[in-house]
Amino acid sequence: MKKILLISPAFNNNLLENVRVLALPPLNLMIIAAHTPAEYQVAILDEAYDKIDFDAPVDLVGITCMTPLAPRAYQIAAEFKKRGVPVVLGGIHPSMMSEEAAQYADTVVVGEGEELWPQLLADFSAGKMEKFYRVVNRPDITHLPAPRRDLLTNKYFVQTVQTSRGCPHNCKFCSVTLFNGGQYRMREIDDVIAEIKAIPDKRIFIIDDNIIGSGQNSIDRAFALFDRLRECKKEWGGQTCLNIVEHEGLLKAAYKSGARAFLIGFESIEQEVLGTMGKKINMRPTTKNFKEAIKKIHDHGIAIVGGFIFGTDNDDSETFKRTLDFIMEAEVDAVQLSIQTPLPGTALYKQLEEEGRLLLNHYPQDWEAYNIFEPVFQPKNISPQELYQNLIAAYKTVSAPWPSCKRGLKTFIKTRSLFATGISFFWNYDSFQTISKITKPRIYS
Repeated sequence: MKKILLISPAFNNNLLENVRVLALPPLNLMIIAAHTPAEYQVAILDEAYDKIDFDAPVDLVGITCMTPLAPRAYQIAAEFKKRGVPVVLGGIHPSMMSEEAAQYADTVVVGEGEELWPQLLADFSAGKMEKFYRVVNRPDITHLPAPRRDLLTNKYFVQTVQTSRGCPHNCKFCSVTLFNGGQYRMREIDDVIAEIKAIPDKRIFIIDDNIIGSGQNSIDRAFALFDRLRECKKEWGGQTCLNIVEHEGLLKAAYKSGARAFLIGFESIEQEVLGTMGKKINMRPTTKNFKEAIKKIHDHGIAIVGGFIFGTDNDDSETFKRTLDFIMEAEVDAVQLSIQTPLPGTALYKQLEEEGRLLLNHYPQDWEAYNIFEPVFQPKNISPQELYQNLIAAYKTVSAPWPSCKRGLKTFIKTRSLFATGISFFWNYDSFQTISKITKPRIYS
């Protein structure tokens, strides 16, 4: 029986290697494993927890990676190839940079690969594996097989579940629409509920880009999903857009279903910036009053992890102060503060490349800096160094131990949920620890 090893690489730099409390299990690899025919023996290794034994007896290695993990993925591939083990690269970065990835692997899967995977394995066994396997039609996810959670032995803070794919918003800085498409593809609710009931953990995180979608069909489906989630008796967090506040009864239904924390991309408190980003969903009359929207969500006992991006062409040092004041006044429970990052495949990358503003473009090694915390381009109204220093100071302001404790206590009072409180505290405090360990970014070199 041929042995296949699927690997999720981990950051091996000073920036992110120590953050594990909120590490998410590699659901994509569990889904690929579920599509692996029975005649193969498959294992999954999450490098955030486990060391790689490059001399392990395996016949084929599959590696997934996001952009900042590409250099590590290529290192891993090289080690196995030195030992004569064929390597397959897949995931969002190899899909966006397929020719680059092909230099480091025997095969590259471009796009969502689960339906291509059995054919790739058949070709591998027949000794005729192709250089590229490209998705022509996006997979039908209505009845996905259950992910192979049995292949992961590490203890994670939450288990991950996916109920839909796709996003129609196509924000300038995001490659989700290019990778997953602009239409929501939804799983059968019965299958989702059966999968969740089979998870022994009491906490789950729903990784859909927007748990409620958009359009009346999506909203009706969200109500139906939340109604069924009640029978699972889980506490859950998930990603959503601000349009969740537009629909009467939806927040109440979400809370009753076990929702205790939402990750929401506010991105900027400036309407002009949102317009240049293409984040129009945050500019509606019903969503643009962020404080009102936050209060609605809090009033339903649900905590908020707010995402904010700095370094746009409208931003300067004062942008940080205004944003921090907003975060404190609105009592956002936890934050993800990031530097605008031109990831490959995005309109933002194309723009900055054409304008000659990319400062770190010695690829593939410079991809490691594309981690949303380091400046990799020349901003208009602030230097890269000032942008970075302001981000560090902002994190220390909102995520140092005492502010994290205070905000965690407020979250518990609002939600009465240790799950939501844990997300709030650890998201803040882990961020503080991470930023505190940074020496200096590559832009200073």
